[in-house]
Amino acid sequence: MGNTEFWLAIAVMAVVTWLSRALPFVLMRKSNIFGRLASGRFVILGPALLVSMSVVVVYSDLQQDSDIASILVYFFGLIAAGVCARLTGNAGFSVLAGMAGYAAALFLLPI
Repeated sequence: MGNTEFWLAIAVMAVVTWLSRALPFVLMRKSNIFGRLASGRFVILGPALLVSMSVVVVYSDLQQDSDIASILVYFFGLIAAGVCARLTGNAGFSVLAGMAGYAAALFLLPI
């Protein structure tokens, strides 16, 4: 692959990534059907997808770990995310707090 093809591939991936992030917001503003996704029972869809992906990743990692310290790191992250969710009610902050709790446990626990 030449230099031109490399940069063209990077540009195409950037445009596709940007469209996948921006297009839903543009469609929600212009369409009543997509606008209804932000209210009612579909409000829980975003957090439910985050939780389901997290469960799959954590469960697969926990199956392979047999050391108690390796398992505790996940619980520290879970506790940090849960406490933050309870105190702030913000899913974004809860994800960040969970990652910080996980990182702190990795740093503090002897693994």
